Amino acid sequence: MRFASRLTRHAGIAARRTFLVALGVVALGFASGCNDDHIGRPCITNSPDAGASGGQVTVISSPVLQCPSRICIDPGDQKGVATMHNEGPFCTAGCSTDDDCSNPDPGTQCTGPFYCMWPTTSGPFACDKLCVCSDFVVRPQGGFTKPASCN
Repeated sequence: MRFASRLTRHAGIAARRTFLVALGVVALGFASGCNDDHIGRPCITNSPDAGASGGQVTVISSPVLQCPSRICIDPGDQKGVATMHNEGPFCTAGCSTDDDCSNPDPGTQCTGPFYCMWPTTSGPFACDKLCVCSDFVVRPQGGFTKPASCN
């Protein structure tokens, strides 16, 4: 009898461990499915344009520790109005569709939605789709298309 009770006690411990491991795996799965990249959170690009381009050049820096994605962008202002809102560089993340950019950081200074687009065709982030504040860009009718130089 004593032998059976030891097996039961060890079996109970093993079952609890298995349950806790399974619970941890499920929790990790849920946590990874709810990724908050803090898109729009102010950050520093560490690459000042110093106004030389009139704000028309997109600057992307990485790694930037303020951003969970480690990517900070200061997009070229196609509209010529972003400085009116006193916007500066902000955290961005890779994306596939506009839906990937639909949960901006509460501290964003962007007044409109974020679009998933190709902000640059040169440098380390050339042809990568990133979330960009709609205050900076003019969305073409039918949406953004991949630049020809990225094909």
